[in-house]
Amino acid sequence: MARADPATGPRRPVRWAVAGTAVCLLAWLTVAVLGPSAAAPALGPGFGALDLGRHPSSATVSVLMALSVLAGGVGLGGGALAVARGWRPRRFLLLTGVGAVLLVLVPPVGSADHLSYAAYGRIAALGGDPYSQPPDAFAGGADPVVSAVRDPWRSTTSVYGPVGGLFMALCSVVGGDSVRTTVWAWQVLLLLAWGLVAVVGHRVLPDPRRRAWFAVLSSANPLLLTVGLGGAHADVLAGAAAVLALLLAAGAPVAAGVALAVAAGTKLPYGVVAVGIVVAAVAARRLSAGWLARGVLAALVVLVPAHVWAGVHAYDQTRTASRYVSLATVWRPLVDAGLPRGLLLPGTALVVVVVAVLWWPALVRGGRLERAAGVGAVLAAGYLLGAAYELPWYDLLLWGPLALAVGAAAPAARLLVGVLVVRSTVLSLAYVPGLVDGMSPLVQAVTLGYRREVGPWVAWAALLAVVALGVRSRRSVANV
Repeated sequence: MARADPATGPRRPVRWAVAGTAVCLLAWLTVAVLGPSAAAPALGPGFGALDLGRHPSSATVSVLMALSVLAGGVGLGGGALAVARGWRPRRFLLLTGVGAVLLVLVPPVGSADHLSYAAYGRIAALGGDPYSQPPDAFAGGADPVVSAVRDPWRSTTSVYGPVGGLFMALCSVVGGDSVRTTVWAWQVLLLLAWGLVAVVGHRVLPDPRRRAWFAVLSSANPLLLTVGLGGAHADVLAGAAAVLALLLAAGAPVAAGVALAVAAGTKLPYGVVAVGIVVAAVAARRLSAGWLARGVLAALVVLVPAHVWAGVHAYDQTRTASRYVSLATVWRPLVDAGLPRGLLLPGTALVVVVVAVLWWPALVRGGRLERAAGVGAVLAAGYLLGAAYELPWYDLLLWGPLALAVGAAAPAARLLVGVLVVRSTVLSLAYVPGLVDGMSPLVQAVTLGYRREVGPWVAWAALLAVVALGVRSRRSVANV
């Protein structure tokens, strides 16, 4: 295939990228600005994100969100194809940058998780313990912020790490008694983390081709912008910190250690990038005791005080959640058929090992940064494909490392990107409109029916496709 001129790029895929991303952002923003609905819980009074208070129907927001997700998949797929053919996005980054800012000016869409973050932060800021006190047991259930939590999380203690918990408490201090202002402070924090990664990535990556891959698959990824940043999920903070750790590890181990602490201390799986950083350093024969000590000590300076504050029970709810099984996963049909839940963790570990073995030769290549990211990408892909509990925004664990690795990866890795684009799109569709209440009977039947009856088989198809392509990729790499 002839290489396109980088100055102009392949026209058709570029059009898909631009048009798909624009429609994705516009449809998502429309849902958010219309006001409380089955996709966006009410935030109450206060300063911050703006909406029109129109209360659109669940059918209206479901159609708009489905349009957003499908357009985002087209935009992401078109962008990846265009970069593979030589596109170097510039004005496209302006589009996504403006979109990111606009997403923070309107309420979060797609779940009520941000209400839980506000509640846990409020409990901590008022001297309570979000790891032992569920929202419905705090202040008699009458606190103006904590009482806003939606079912089924009213009686659930925090599942987030203590570093993330401290950030939530900080946002609560800013927001005070207002749910809207507390949530908006959290949205601004996530936007700053997102922007920092984009800037550092542009500065650290010297090769325009690799910068293009990083932009299109990570910082300008329309699905991550909407489902992740537009949903104000904690995975944005953890994912941004994990990517910063990868970008800074070689030249700034102290900063990388702090970033790694924020990632793992917000959501534990994001600490997987530490494995890639160490493996890449060993492969490059750059694993010095001083470099490792600076990074580890910097991480401990953040993690130790945070865990002392949270207490030894901080991961009690995490252990409980490890037995949960969401609907759109490979394990759901098996658990429904009687598979013991005790086999879920070994089964997930097996999937991680298989995916890592098959894709390691294709993805773990290039320089130190690319190898570190490649290790993180293969482990994240295996985990997400084999996890018992998986939601669309969890994919932030994958796309950042993959975006850094794919520029140096074997050509077969681009087929993997295509499969993962389809998987992310279809998985996101399964969680439209997002809340467990407020849906009409028809919308509930459609969305839950899709999630239960279609989602698991899509998950199986994605896993089998990744395994089959991995076998083919391993053979082709071995024959080179």
